[in-house]
Amino acid sequence: MSAHSIPITKEAISSQTEAPVSEVAIPQYGLRAIFAVWAAAALPMAALAWLVAPALKDQFAGTGNIPFFKALNVCLTVGLVWQFVLVATLVWREQRTFRWSTVREALWLRSPRSPRTGRTGGRIWLVVIPLMVATLIESLIPLGGPKGRDFGAFLGSDASKAFLHGAWAGTRSSSSGSSSTPCSVRSCSSAASCSRA
Repeated sequence: MSAHSIPITKEAISSQTEAPVSEVAIPQYGLRAIFAVWAAAALPMAALAWLVAPALKDQFAGTGNIPFFKALNVCLTVGLVWQFVLVATLVWREQRTFRWSTVREALWLRSPRSPRTGRTGGRIWLVVIPLMVATLIESLIPLGGPKGRDFGAFLGSDASKAFLHGAWAGTRSSSSGSSSTPCSVRSCSSAASCSRA
């Protein structure tokens, strides 16, 4: 991947702001290199979520969608570890150091800055709140109907109730008292009728 370094200069910063000038050279990749980095970050995560997780779901215990969500959590965690390794490799290739001051500038890990006043932080952090709310709302929108594998459908399913309340391990005694049957959230009329196995 070819890239040439473009140091951040005072001319690149708006005259209305008083941002400190960085001495870290930020490389600018070409179109092919940008696509290659995107593919290296996104495609393994997509393969883990859409191919590997469904194939591994039978290796996990649970009922309903619980094995799938366990497999999905494992696969996405592996994907996040891969993305961390990829970013660390790119930063090392570009900067040849992991000093925090250099990494912070290379990854643009700066506090938000007002484009009008140049003020850093403060009330500008409040922009995070609507972004978090929007992300939550988006995750609750069903995409595949009532039986879809999205988070919204999962929250309304019996599997989610069992998963969130830990009731899949409970048992309920029969009327004769001589045997016990699995106690699900739907079959229990009260918490007192369930006992841990």
